[in-house]
Amino acid sequence: MKKIIITLVSLVVIVIFLIGFIDVSNPKPENDNNEVIYSISIIPTDLKAVGNLDKRLQDIITATSRGLVELDENNEIKPSLSESVEVRDDGLEYDFKIRNDIYWSDGNQITPKDITMFFREILTEENEENISALLNVYGAKRFREGEGSFTEDVGITYGEDNVVFRLNSKDDKFVEELTTPQYRLRKNVLVWENIRNNYKELIYSGYYSIEDMKMSQVTLKKNDKIGTDIAERIKIVSDEGEEVAMASFEIGGRDIVINPPKSQLSRLNSEGRLINLKSNRGMYLAFNPNDDKLLSQGRREVYKLINKAMEEYQLNNSMYMELAEGSYFRQDKEDLAKLQARKVMSTESGEWIKPKVLHIIAEEGSENKELCEYLVSWFEKNTEIILIYDLINKNELESIDNVNYYDMAIIQGSLLLSDENSIYNSLLGFLDDNTKESLKEAKTEGERIDKFLSIEEDLYNNYKVLPLIFYNDNIAINKKIRNLSLDGNGNINFSRIQK
Repeated sequence: MKKIIITLVSLVVIVIFLIGFIDVSNPKPENDNNEVIYSISIIPTDLKAVGNLDKRLQDIITATSRGLVELDENNEIKPSLSESVEVRDDGLEYDFKIRNDIYWSDGNQITPKDITMFFREILTEENEENISALLNVYGAKRFREGEGSFTEDVGITYGEDNVVFRLNSKDDKFVEELTTPQYRLRKNVLVWENIRNNYKELIYSGYYSIEDMKMSQVTLKKNDKIGTDIAERIKIVSDEGEEVAMASFEIGGRDIVINPPKSQLSRLNSEGRLINLKSNRGMYLAFNPNDDKLLSQGRREVYKLINKAMEEYQLNNSMYMELAEGSYFRQDKEDLAKLQARKVMSTESGEWIKPKVLHIIAEEGSENKELCEYLVSWFEKNTEIILIYDLINKNELESIDNVNYYDMAIIQGSLLLSDENSIYNSLLGFLDDNTKESLKEAKTEGERIDKFLSIEEDLYNNYKVLPLIFYNDNIAINKKIRNLSLDGNGNINFSRIQK
C-alpha cells in the first residue's frame, strides 16, 4: 500500500512539473489582424491572357504586378515602374525613364531589359484585341505574325535607364492604354497559363506575391522590398454569388465585397460601410435599324418615355447609377452647350403613330431582368403602350444583325474604348454595314475615339444608339480597412490598402 501511495504522489509531482512547460497563452485567431479578406466569384487557373479576364480576376494581376504607368481613382495617369515619359517626333516616339528603386519579389532590381522582354512576350501571348496600342508599335504586328526579329525589326528598344517605343502612327491614348492590367510587368508570361501549378516558381513585380493558391482561395503576401505600409496579406476567397459574400461579410468573414446587392446599399452607406465610386460602364438604348415600326419622331418619343422612366428608377437607385442626360461619356456632361442643344431637341413634339406593343431586349442577368420588369410596369402605368421584353444570351446579342423581331435593345459596355467589352464594340450590331466596317478599322484607343466622334451626332440626332445611364461601383468594406479605392480601370489599388 505504501508503494502505491509513493507511486501516485510521484506521478502528481511529474504532471505538475510538466504543466509548467505548457504555453497557456490565448491562441491567435486565424484571421490575422493585418490580413484583408476579399470576396470574388471564382479562383482562376489561367492568368496568361489578362485582357479577357473579369475585373475581379484582374485584381490578382494588379496586386502582383506593376505597370510602366497606372491610372489612379481620378483617372489621372501616374508613373509606377517609370518615373517620367518624354513624347517626341510629333507623338510617334515615347521614351520612358525607368526608376532605379524597383525590385522583383526575389530582391533583384527590375531593369529596362526586363520590361522590354515582357513586352516581347505579351506581343505573342496576349490576345490581339487586348493589345491594340502595342500592335501600333513599328514592326510589332509583323513580328506577331512570325516575320522578322524582335531585336532588329520591332520599335521597342532599351538603354541603361529607359525603354523607347516607336509607333507606326500617332496615338494620343497610347500611354493611357499602357495603364490597363494586361501591360503589368510579369516574368515568364507563358507559365501563367497554369498559374495554380507554377505560382511558387514565379517572381513578381507588384506589391504582393502569390504565397498560396487553392481551389477556393488565393493568399497574397506583401513583398519584402516594398517600403510602403500596406496590409501584410490579402486573402482572395471565392463565394458563389453576392448574397453569399454579403452573409459572410456581415459576420466578419469578409472585409471587402465589390458591388453588393442593390437592396443593401442604403443600409451599408448609413452604417459607414460603403464606398461609392464612379465606374467606367454605361447603359445605352439601341433601336433596331431594320425595324420600320418606329420612324424618327416615334423613336424620339419612345426615347423620351424611356428617359422619364429611368429618371424615376434612378430616385431609388442613386448609389447604383447616374443619369447620362444626353452624354455618351461621363466627361461629356461638362459640355453644357452640347447637352442643352440635345435637351431642346429631345423635348420637341410631333405627330407619330403610337404602336400598341413595343418589344425590348437585353442581355440575360438579374439586373437587366429587374430593370426590364420595372420598364414594363412603368409603361403600363403611364402610357397606352404595352411593353414586352426578352432576355437573350451574350452571343445572341452580339450577332443581332439583320434580326427583326425586336424594336429596341438595352446594351451595356465599358467607357474605355480599347476594352474588348466596350460600348464601341457593343453598338456595332445596330449600325449599317458601311459604318460598321469603318468602325472596325479602328484598333487603338485614339483611333476609336476619333471614329466615335465622327458618328456621335448621327447616333443621337437620328435616334440610333442613345445614352441612358452611367453605373457606379460600390464596395462593402470593413470599417477597419483604410485607403481602399478602385483605379481608373476599375481594379483595386493595392498600393495603399491597410487594415
